[in-house]
Amino acid sequence: MRHVHYQDGETLDALIRLGAHNADKAAHPVRLVQVRHGTQRVRYSTNVRDPHQLSPAGLARLYARRWDIDLAFTLVKRHLGLHLRWSAKPGVVPQQVWAVLTVAQVVQGLRLEIAAAAGVDPFEVSLPPLAHSLPLLWERGDDPVAVFAAGGRRWQFIRPSRRTVIHAPTIPPEDLVVPPPDLPPRRQPRYAERNCGPRAA
Repeated sequence: MRHVHYQDGETLDALIRLGAHNADKAAHPVRLVQVRHGTQRVRYSTNVRDPHQLSPAGLARLYARRWDIDLAFTLVKRHLGLHLRWSAKPGVVPQQVWAVLTVAQVVQGLRLEIAAAAGVDPFEVSLPPLAHSLPLLWERGDDPVAVFAAGGRRWQFIRPSRRTVIHAPTIPPEDLVVPPPDLPPRRQPRYAERNCGPRAA
């Protein structure tokens, strides 16, 4: 541990160096954030070393969203059925990619509007029934936002989210200790049994 920005009980925000032995040590320090979540102690490491730029609470929220890219792929491939290429022509493939991303973004935008109209968290609006119902609702000329916001709870399209939410304490900026200016930002790295030098010709 090189510097402690904040520590109170099990809540810790500090700069650390990776590698305890001379044979294996990283060049740059990283930031270690530790919080208590229920009965579990959770630790995060990040290369964003300034706690004013990324707070512990923001880091916890960011880490909780790490699988959202997989949810986006699931929406496109499974719920919207847009996983097959329509053409192998080089000019058509980028157009299809943009079209698929546009459709997925429209569905996500509708999800946000439904959540705002129903007064719930966006993750409480279930994507599969929304994606499957949209063609029928548009064919009938119905407003999907109004339909889902009015009857979503009754049909269980709006239900409590099962996402794990990790609550990290909010640390006042004035309680953070600024690192001393003489703290070396980098050291000579050494990686055991790894050839980190330039490749031979």
